[in-house]
Amino acid sequence: MRPTTLLPLALLPASVAPQSPLCPLTPCAAVHVLLLRGTNEPYPGLQQPIAEAICADWDCTWASVEYQAVFHDYCDSIEGGIASTRDAVTAYATRCPGSKIVLSGFSQGGQVVGDVLGGGGGTFRSQNCTQEASEGMAPDVFPGDHVAAALIWGSPRHVANQTYNLLVGARMQSGFPREGAQLESLNRWSARLRDYCNDNDPACAQGTSWEAHENYGLKYAEDAAQFVRFKVC
Repeated sequence: MRPTTLLPLALLPASVAPQSPLCPLTPCAAVHVLLLRGTNEPYPGLQQPIAEAICADWDCTWASVEYQAVFHDYCDSIEGGIASTRDAVTAYATRCPGSKIVLSGFSQGGQVVGDVLGGGGGTFRSQNCTQEASEGMAPDVFPGDHVAAALIWGSPRHVANQTYNLLVGARMQSGFPREGAQLESLNRWSARLRDYCNDNDPACAQGTSWEAHENYGLKYAEDAAQFVRFKVC
């Protein structure tokens, strides 16, 4: 396991030839995991055990996608997360065309992953904001064709009874479920997607237990790792 962070090269005048980059890029890994943290979490957040389980004992790296992950500016936070994730996927797929990418998002980060894949947008009454519409990433067109697997944990846009849902909350509905064209677009990814929802999770199942919302990484990291290996190998 080699945790990494994608860093831009320093900008130099056109007349100056760099001898070596100030922040050298890490070697390409066979598998690269991108984590989207939940609201107000520090990096890398509660998904670190998931990333470590996925990357155990093979050529794999992981990194956090930088975005606000705040509640008070929720729609802007989601929009920024979508843009940053698309940029991170595109950059890694361009630099490492032989690598496979895994997306994993918890809570607000889970919504970001769902919006990246299925498209986002809509009015969130509890946050009193409207998110701009965005198109989902196509699974068979660059850079989506480099995304081998995606994991969503406790998403506030969870939809009941989808084929990729796991745990007792699979039959539960969130307070703002994905629907229409957004759900149809996300379902293009069904074979590569797992959406984890505990039955008493306030975010994905309108439950009452924040412990249920926060225990995915400790309980289901190995399950997620096995799913990723099956999709990559």
